[in-house]
Amino acid sequence: MKRSLAILSLAFLSLTSFAQDFYLGADVSWETEMESKGQKLYNWKGEERECTALMKEMGMNAIRLRVWVDPSEHDNWCNKEDLLAKAKRAKELGMEVMVDFHYSDWWADPGKQNIPKAWEKLSFKKMCAAMATHTNEVLTLLKENGITPKWVQVGNETANGLLWPLGKLDQNPKQYAGFFAAGYDAVKAVFPETQVIVHLNNGFDSSLFNRNLDALKDNGAKWDVIGMSLYPYWAIQSGKESNAVMTLHDCLKNIRKLSEKYGTDVMIVETGYEVDEQKPWVIEQGREQYAELIHRMKNDTKGRCKGVFYWEPECRPSQYKLGAFTEEGKPTAIMRALLDEQIREGKMDMAALYDRKLVKLHTTEGDIVVELYNETPIHRDNFLRLAKTGALDSTLFHRVMKDFMIQGGDPDSKTASYTSVDDPTPLGNSDVPGENGEKVLKAEIRYPQFFHKRGALCAAREGDDKNPEFKSSTSQFYITWGKWPVQKGKNPYKECLEYYEGYQQSGTPWLDGAYTVFGQVVSGLDVVEKIQQAETDGLSRPLIDVRILKFEVLN
Repeated sequence: MKRSLAILSLAFLSLTSFAQDFYLGADVSWETEMESKGQKLYNWKGEERECTALMKEMGMNAIRLRVWVDPSEHDNWCNKEDLLAKAKRAKELGMEVMVDFHYSDWWADPGKQNIPKAWEKLSFKKMCAAMATHTNEVLTLLKENGITPKWVQVGNETANGLLWPLGKLDQNPKQYAGFFAAGYDAVKAVFPETQVIVHLNNGFDSSLFNRNLDALKDNGAKWDVIGMSLYPYWAIQSGKESNAVMTLHDCLKNIRKLSEKYGTDVMIVETGYEVDEQKPWVIEQGREQYAELIHRMKNDTKGRCKGVFYWEPECRPSQYKLGAFTEEGKPTAIMRALLDEQIREGKMDMAALYDRKLVKLHTTEGDIVVELYNETPIHRDNFLRLAKTGALDSTLFHRVMKDFMIQGGDPDSKTASYTSVDDPTPLGNSDVPGENGEKVLKAEIRYPQFFHKRGALCAAREGDDKNPEFKSSTSQFYITWGKWPVQKGKNPYKECLEYYEGYQQSGTPWLDGAYTVFGQVVSGLDVVEKIQQAETDGLSRPLIDVRILKFEVLN
């Protein structure tokens, strides 16, 4: 595949429907190095793609690129020429660019801020000048090629300053601020409208941010945007946070207070979630956490958070375990979070390029959108047939159990009389026959890849005594809810997954391994929650009918 053709073939697509003042992006600085090693990337449908074009195809509208001063000892990756080559791709695709200056010959982060070798003997003032010259040279190169970065980071994760020891925050706060000011002024001299970011790690740590930003402000430095790294995985591993939920909660709280105190916007410029191909439930956690991060940053920061960037999603897990692709270069479930947010907003720009079928259940309580797993083709195709033919339109959720699940798919429920506590109406004893008249479907249990997490779409079936092969109903299905702490059940079929216990996520684990899970809710969990709380008769049927008005295939 020729990269230029891959880019041009996708350049006309405008797939990102997020508000233009909110950006979804990725740091893909490794892309050229990966390509030199022959590593390939693929979209949902298994089609080979160039990295930047693939990020746009998946719903991103911005790219972040790091630059080192003199990486000649590291094959010159991420020097200014390599930066330009990657920035050109983004420009050709109509994507915004963020430039991340490390001001080092290689990695700079909270544990190291090494002075470039050529600057080692310089005084503070001369180093400020060298820093400004380097900034000017890099940005001028971009400008000469028609590229205007929307954002520039002056330093990378500078929690304890820049260019140690001269600009170490706890030793020389004034010089740290001086270095930052030199970078800020150099950016504005080339691109006056470009926003300058101060980037710190541990977005949940308010004391870290206040200490650093106060030092900059008190010593005369300015910035336009506060950049944060937020990695729930590392926060938990370090013992600084107990779980992903609290990590996000503390970050949101920090954003609200910082934006009010300093009067500037905030961006999540780095995030990532673990890829463990031996533990698919870990990847599912990543999808949920990434989707929740995007949603909350867009909706729970009073408009102050302007974007979320994933750090190196394209990398293999053997290279870095918090990427978002498999060892074969295919996207993991983590990348599905980008579509999840669009669906939650009622936007379907990416649906045509998605590999999983999407079906919307229009109910009297609101809409529920489910995606169907390709790994369970019998159940997928059967559900699509039911949806396309309208066989289950106007049926009821005839069985609802609080903190457990909601069940539908009985064709007799279309004309069922009303029920009451004193005189319950039995339902759930009929099915729409299969395409060839069959009464059951062969089980497609793909545990532990698919399991009974909250929102799982599952096939109902007869009990084990009559159905030892766990064959499924041809039309009846249920959507799980569950509660926390998780109920493991008296006689679970499988050991409880770490997913439920470690992540503190609800579901119905006692059903895992014995019922076919063939999809999941991607939008409308709030509707499921409402339905499962309905008051019911003695047979678990809602006293006030909850009807599925129509099934609609979306892609």
